[in-house]
Amino acid sequence: MAKDFELDLGPLRHLIAKSPDAAGRGARQAMDDIKDDWIREARDIAPLDSSNLRKQISGDVEGQDLNLKTIVTANAAQKGFNYGYYIHEENAGGKSLRTSGTVKKFLDEAADEAKWKRWLEEEIADELKRAGW
Repeated sequence: MAKDFELDLGPLRHLIAKSPDAAGRGARQAMDDIKDDWIREARDIAPLDSSNLRKQISGDVEGQDLNLKTIVTANAAQKGFNYGYYIHEENAGGKSLRTSGTVKKFLDEAADEAKWKRWLEEEIADELKRAGW
């Protein structure tokens, strides 16, 4: 005597097929949140000679799907001189800053990669759950 067992794998195939899009949406949302957080944190600790540097900190998320990167820049350039680059890269060990709570390596200090990794994982997991996982 023989018995057959057949399982309908159509719903699973459908979930698997839409998973890359869901993961990509989660990654995009997380990277946008990371960009905003990085800019906010960097502005809070950037040198404050004239506030121009803080105003010029900006960012963007480049790429698509799961191939994304967040780029934050601080290009306070005036008359061919880029104060943002100078203070962050060229003069990080130079004289102390006038304003308490500011740092010359403001982009590096503002980066919290452990927190951002957690955000990325959580956002992707949330999107996958919304997709049916």
